[in-house]
Amino acid sequence: QSSNSIRRSQPTTSIQVRLLNGQRRVIKINTSAQVQDLAAHIGGEDSFRLVSGFPPKPITDLTQSIEDAGLKGAQVLQKAA
Repeated sequence: QSSNSIRRSQPTTSIQVRLLNGQRRVIKINTSAQVQDLAAHIGGEDSFRLVSGFPPKPITDLTQSIEDAGLKGAQVLQKAA
């Protein structure tokens, strides 16, 4: 978890991510950050996609903000691409 990229003057949220290996990670991120910033926090060498919601749907627009994508306080799954 990298908190040095968080702008403390702006609203933040925590997103729980279930990684490919089954581990859970909580990432704190600004709500104005783009979904691709969340993907960069998750990282990894293999390509992946992010899935959220119920029923789970792929997050396809990586340029959306965390807030616009409905990911504030969400649970996100990392899936193999």
